[in-house]
Amino acid sequence: MKTEARRRQTRRKPALWGVPTGLILLSLTPILGGAMRLAELAGGAEITSHNERFFESPVPVSLHIISATVYSLLGAFQFVPALRGRRWHRIAGRILVPAGLAAALSGLWMAVFYSHSADSGAALLFLRLIIGFSMVSSIVLGLFYAIRRRDLVRHSAWMTRAYAIGAAAGTEALIIIGPEILAGQPGIRFQVLITGAAAVINVTVAEYVIHRRARAAARIETEQLATEALVEPTYVGRHILNHR
Repeated sequence: MKTEARRRQTRRKPALWGVPTGLILLSLTPILGGAMRLAELAGGAEITSHNERFFESPVPVSLHIISATVYSLLGAFQFVPALRGRRWHRIAGRILVPAGLAAALSGLWMAVFYSHSADSGAALLFLRLIIGFSMVSSIVLGLFYAIRRRDLVRHSAWMTRAYAIGAAAGTEALIIIGPEILAGQPGIRFQVLITGAAAVINVTVAEYVIHRRARAAARIETEQLATEALVEPTYVGRHILNHR
């Protein structure tokens, strides 16, 4: 009976390789944009009003691009059920945590200390600060629940939120493609709207995934208890007494 329950549980958790593939494709635009920026800095491109700040202080933007690329690509594979609970998942996590923190903190540094155009607006700066601090907080909370509480459910939830926030740049690029083709460079108000919408969309999807995962785990636990009760009728009673 136990073996059959485990087989049913395994069938419900296929290796969803389509999920990391989709996440990687979502991240391609910002990754390619970052690669072009690094090539520009390394090749000594012409300095303009749009890239002057990067040439004046290239370390933060370079760190941001490299860490965000690692975080986006490697983090996508953390959503493969077949890899969870294995050594690879833990090793990847040790790389992803510093990469995610570096991406978020360098992004915050650039938002605050890089000189921006006069029409960039305080609203966009404030929004970027919220997004950056939210990502840092999610990673820190994920670490807290994993290390101090040994609560892997909450750890997974907060790390999912952190990745969703980090991937908002890809969603933003996806949303803005149409308006840029039709009307050219968007204004600051539209940029604020798109940046905020991308973050909201990603966090909403993350919350859906988190709650769906929790419901699936609760259903599996209920079925396992029912299966054990068929084999040993007193099992459920002992389970209830042990949790009083």
